[in-house]
Amino acid sequence: MQEFWYRCPKCGFPKMLKIRADTKVENFPGFCKKCKQESIINIDNRAERRIVNS
Repeated sequence: MQEFWYRCPKCGFPKMLKIRADTKVENFPGFCKKCKQESIINIDNRAERRIVNS
């Protein structure tokens, strides 16, 4: 099973959350230990992996 690291959406820290290719997350309160910020994370394994500027 292939695994990925989810980056922090606020500071870009590359190891915020470890996910697998079949992971589904909805309204998960992820906490970044680098910038000390909490972000609500939604990951759908059916969506294409891409970077979206916000």
